[in-house]
Amino acid sequence: MQRSFIVLLCLGLVRAMLRNHTVDVTSPDIHYAGDVMQCHANSCSPRFVTEGAFNESEAITTGSIAFSFTGTAIYASLSLINGSCSIIVDGYEIQSFNQTAAGVLFGVEGNISQSNLADGLHTLLIDPTTESSLMLFYNLLYTASVPTKESHVGAIAGGVIGGIVLTIAALFLALFARRRKLIIRRNQRKSTVLRAITSARHDRKGGEEGATELPM
Repeated sequence: MQRSFIVLLCLGLVRAMLRNHTVDVTSPDIHYAGDVMQCHANSCSPRFVTEGAFNESEAITTGSIAFSFTGTAIYASLSLINGSCSIIVDGYEIQSFNQTAAGVLFGVEGNISQSNLADGLHTLLIDPTTESSLMLFYNLLYTASVPTKESHVGAIAGGVIGGIVLTIAALFLALFARRRKLIIRRNQRKSTVLRAITSARHDRKGGEEGATELPM
C-alpha cells in the first residue's frame, strides 16, 4: 500500500509538470513553404479574422506548414478553403481533409489532434496534396514538460520518506503483534503444563490415601 501511495504521488507530480503552450500562427517558429498572407486584428478586416484564433492571428497559404516542437501532444485548427491536405506527424499521416464542394464560403473545418507522443522532439507537417489547395491556419497548441522545481523535489522526497516511515511503522506493529502472540501461546503452554502437574499430584495423593485404608 505504501509503495502504491508513493507511485501515485510521483505520477501526480509528473502530470502537474505538463503544460500547454499556444503558438501564434505568425510566429517565425512556423515554416510556411508556399505563398502566405499573415493577418492580425490590426492588419486585416475583422470579418476575415476567424473567431477563436489565438491573438486574432491567422495565416492563409497555398503551401505546406511545418512546426517542430518538444513535447507529448500537438493540437491545431485550420479551414481548408479549397483542395485537400494531409496531416503528418513524424513522417506518419494521422489525418486528411478534402474540400471539393464549390461555393463553400468558409471551407472545411479541420481539427488536428495527436496525443500520447513520447516526450521528445516531433514535427507536425500540414501538406497540401493538390495544386489548388488553399488553407487558413489559425490555431496551434502543443503540450510540453515543465522543468522540475525545487518544491517538486521536496514533495517527492517527503513522499518517499513518509512511505519509508509508514513501512517501518507497519513492520514494527507486525513484529509487536507476533511477539505478543508468541508470549500468549507460551503462557498458555505453561498453564497447561502446570494444570497437568497439579492434576497428577492430586491423583498420586489420592492413590496413596486409598492404599493406607486397605484392611490388613
